[in-house]
Amino acid sequence: MPYCLNPSCQKPNNPEGCRFCMNCGKNLQLRGLYEAIALIGQGGMGRTFRAVDYGRLGQPCAIKQFLPQFREPQLMEKAIALFESEASQLKALGSHPQIPELIAYFEEEGYLYLVQELIEGENLYNELQSQGIFSETKIYQLLENILPVLQFIHDRQVIHRDIKPDNIVRKKKKEKKKKRKIQSLILNPQSPIPNLVLVDFGAAKAFTTDTANRTGTLIGSAEYVAPEQAKGKAVPQSDLYSLGVTCIHLLTGISPFDLYDDVSDRWIWREKLQTPISSHLANILDRLLARAIANRYRSANEVLQDLRSLNLSLVSEIAPRSSSYIQSYSQAYIQIKQLQELLSLGQWQEGDRLTNKIILELANKHKIAEITADDIDNITCDVWIAIDQAWIEFSNQRFGWSTQKQIWKRLGGRLTYEESTYWEFANIYEKFSDRVGWRRPRWLNLSFSPKVWRKYENLIFAITAPLGHLPSLFFWEGFNLVDIVLYRLEICRQNRDNS
Repeated sequence: MPYCLNPSCQKPNNPEGCRFCMNCGKNLQLRGLYEAIALIGQGGMGRTFRAVDYGRLGQPCAIKQFLPQFREPQLMEKAIALFESEASQLKALGSHPQIPELIAYFEEEGYLYLVQELIEGENLYNELQSQGIFSETKIYQLLENILPVLQFIHDRQVIHRDIKPDNIVRKKKKEKKKKRKIQSLILNPQSPIPNLVLVDFGAAKAFTTDTANRTGTLIGSAEYVAPEQAKGKAVPQSDLYSLGVTCIHLLTGISPFDLYDDVSDRWIWREKLQTPISSHLANILDRLLARAIANRYRSANEVLQDLRSLNLSLVSEIAPRSSSYIQSYSQAYIQIKQLQELLSLGQWQEGDRLTNKIILELANKHKIAEITADDIDNITCDVWIAIDQAWIEFSNQRFGWSTQKQIWKRLGGRLTYEESTYWEFANIYEKFSDRVGWRRPRWLNLSFSPKVWRKYENLIFAITAPLGHLPSLFFWEGFNLVDIVLYRLEICRQNRDNS
């Protein structure tokens, strides 16, 4: 239904097919091409509408109408400059798939309009409100999605100056492309699926060496703005700072104003976490949040390199640090990202097999039954925690080694094995297998019926499987490692919590 763009119109909604507003008589099509159909947002600078572009066969688009809520000449001049700047920046940067494309910019009947690509989806602030705090996995995905976009705009001498959750939109997924996405991930697992779009370039500014040292007007959202930007001296690293603040807001759900302690002059975001994160990510965020520019990353690419690097400080000293060793761990981290994607799509059996493959390759063994306790200890904690966290997060805590560990301990299972307690261990293991659904009664689920092991292909690869049912392959062949793996995971989490 056409929507009238006259700000004074009392009944802006019109019947389908109208060319002129039935209430005020205004032409409902801008330049005879763009027709608003619904108001989707408004603020102090103007209004945004969902619209259709008849010049592009009725494709959806967005119309921004410049409508400031003030009339002071100085403020109006600045506001017009910012609106024109957004059009200019979109024209220069809109070729990037994660930046809205500029379609048109013009004045009509005394109002300025900007027509751009419509991004269907929800911004990360709204996602935080509706789904709760972000996990470590989602923060990794956010950084890998947005950092290349920042590098793209910085390479073109543009600073966004307003990075915040509201200005990062997660595009709606199209079901028909899901299979294609999985194939793409397998073919090129290092490339994350770019489903986040950076929007609102109204505060963006071109920079040069000269302008970096010149004091200008404060632009940006106070909660996220870098110290130097607050003084009107924004630089590309200011965007990195704001991205770091965005991450800690999403991780904690707490306003950035409450994550900085003015008394001690330091960030206290780590103390506000509901769920601990790896030291690898925490250290990256701390460097993004450094108040001194010299202590921050120099570029978005540098952050990406650190993000994808190995956290060798947690690797066992026993393991030789040869080039083949480093290569195997690089592959493992790529595979873990692939695992996260599979589990997020509910591909439980594929995720189960990949979990098994990651451990086998790091232990350099062909079968799980060949893995020893030393092999378990020599695999870095980051791997154990990342795999476990992926299973826990995407199953809503139904699956994962941590879930299995809770069941094991409730049944009386120990996390340290001694030969003298073998029969006790075997008895607990059978009870554990019954509880997680790896064994079933032979006859009609009768309690007195003897139990039989399910074949692997007859396991339940669905979210409705019993608690702790997955991952399964690892303990299927290597049942004698169950206590060793669960103990290793517990030690890793204790070390991380105490670091």
